[in-house]
Amino acid sequence: MSDSNNKVGNPDWEKGKSGNPRGRPPNHFGKYIRQHPDAALVVEKVLGAALDDDDPRQKDAWKIVMSKIAPDLKAQEIRADVGSHIGVIALPPKKPLDALNEANKIDQIETPPTPLPNNKSPR
Repeated sequence: MSDSNNKVGNPDWEKGKSGNPRGRPPNHFGKYIRQHPDAALVVEKVLGAALDDDDPRQKDAWKIVMSKIAPDLKAQEIRADVGSHIGVIALPPKKPLDALNEANKIDQIETPPTPLPNNKSPR
């Protein structure tokens, strides 16, 4: 069997060349939507549904609004040469134990213990 008989798709296409070299016109659909006379009404209805707690479409309206305000983040791959790095953990500076004990004593002196309710007594 020859390779020409096994081709899939349009036989006039060449491998590595786009079938649409000029691509989609820029702002083609967005421009149409923005120029539509009812565009402001659509935005008002979506925002109204998002703000109305009794509207059953509120969740969907939130998704539409939030996707425009704060788009989803896309995952990115991070590469590191772990063979040449040593793991480091940053710890806070050390404090002497005496200073910690003194601070706890001051807190205990200034803060009186919370009284237990009358029906709850320690055993």
